[in-house]
Amino acid sequence: MRNLLLILVAALTACSTAKPPVRTQTTAPVKPAPPSTIVVTGQILHARKGDSVWVARKGIQIPEIKMALLDDEGKFRLVLQGVNSFVDGQFNGPGNCSMIVFLQPGDSVNVKADSRFFYKTVTFSGRGSFANNYLAQTHLRFDNSRDSLPERLCIKDLPAEYKRKVDVRRQQQLEFMNSYGVREPLPTEFVRIRQQVLDLQRASSLLNYVHYVKYTTKRSPTLPADFLDPLNKLPLSSLSYGSELSIRLATGDLIEAYQYAQLLPPNGLLPAEASAAERIFAQATVDFGDTQTRDQVIGDMLHNQLRRHLVTNQQAAFAMLALFKIHNRDSTAARRVRYVLKASANLHLGDLAPAFSLQDASGKRVSLQDFRGEVVYLDFWYSSCAPCIAEAPAAVKLKKQFLGKDVVFLYISVDRKADDWQKALVRHPLTGPNSVHLIDPGGYKASANYGVGGFPSYWIIGRDGKIRQGSAPRPSAGKETVVALEQALAQRP
Repeated sequence: MRNLLLILVAALTACSTAKPPVRTQTTAPVKPAPPSTIVVTGQILHARKGDSVWVARKGIQIPEIKMALLDDEGKFRLVLQGVNSFVDGQFNGPGNCSMIVFLQPGDSVNVKADSRFFYKTVTFSGRGSFANNYLAQTHLRFDNSRDSLPERLCIKDLPAEYKRKVDVRRQQQLEFMNSYGVREPLPTEFVRIRQQVLDLQRASSLLNYVHYVKYTTKRSPTLPADFLDPLNKLPLSSLSYGSELSIRLATGDLIEAYQYAQLLPPNGLLPAEASAAERIFAQATVDFGDTQTRDQVIGDMLHNQLRRHLVTNQQAAFAMLALFKIHNRDSTAARRVRYVLKASANLHLGDLAPAFSLQDASGKRVSLQDFRGEVVYLDFWYSSCAPCIAEAPAAVKLKKQFLGKDVVFLYISVDRKADDWQKALVRHPLTGPNSVHLIDPGGYKASANYGVGGFPSYWIIGRDGKIRQGSAPRPSAGKETVVALEQALAQRP
């Protein structure tokens, strides 16, 4: 779930469990430092001339910073001017060159990496490099793949054993940071942020376990009394917007996990009964208090439900929307909900699917109308979207099952660069005799008209060109997806 998150966080250090001491730099600022400059230079190997690098903060590019272009040797120089505080942000480059970085006024950091194996090769040198080399190493050690998370490794364990493994993982991360900081003191703010991130990640892992058991057994799990203590020790009622990108990302994961574990039923959909909205609001009030934070959590859940399930779950979504309008005090949450409502205004089951005309890999224009009389399994994706690519093997099997039938597997990439898209088509098992690949650069045409806010996004369009299913099951859903496509095939215009 990497798109449009509401993320809220405040100081959590006083509420975490005992941590090993970490050697930090001591700072005692008397007055704000004057604006300064951060310089980031470096070289990205196996990148193209004209590719760009930039530093993102709060999820968006810092407005006053221009992207730096790579020269023919992959070298760049990026200058952040007027900086009067630390930057907990994200370094972005070509392909999959992306990682959290920590920079301070006056830093002059040099980055070297191979774009093909970014995390395995990235190194930092110069002033400000120590913390960033730690981030690269801790990513390789603990976060190199989502498959290394407890949710993937031991989700089927009994709850007490699962919690023990989650706690062990967090302790190992703290000890690694402590041992790393012995060589040279890590910045105080950096350590604070990392400890908060680890607290949030631990609580998210526990909530994800609850969600998994609910989803697979169709009932709430029986848990040890202390299972959710790490969540309960977080100051949920006082969460607020934070400026640190890594905390915002971790909090986004926590909030979404909370919604599925604590608020929504096992199927992840808002219930249709009239009392469901009041019940969900009451539970969120118990956990977060009658606070703006509660409104932000509900707004985020409503946004996700509208974005992902508006077409198939409209009644429940609008019932919650009515209650949200009465209680909400958060303008940002309201703005996000209004945005997704506007984007999805014309998307209803049985309506004609929004038309589009896009280019395929050969430059030929292809329109949705071209497939009238056939069932269209529509897939919005992009080349660096890991969940999108993860569906490819299951999609190969699915396409074989419907080969020779009136089903078209229509892929629409929102890659900004056609080269990235075409390389992905070669690198991954995506093409085939019953698949068509189109590109919608930036998602400004087809993707926007379908209100897509998360990737991958699947739709089933009937032979008559009308929407049969929004938020359709993924290829990896197996039988569920096969049944949905067979039902669409059975319906004649």
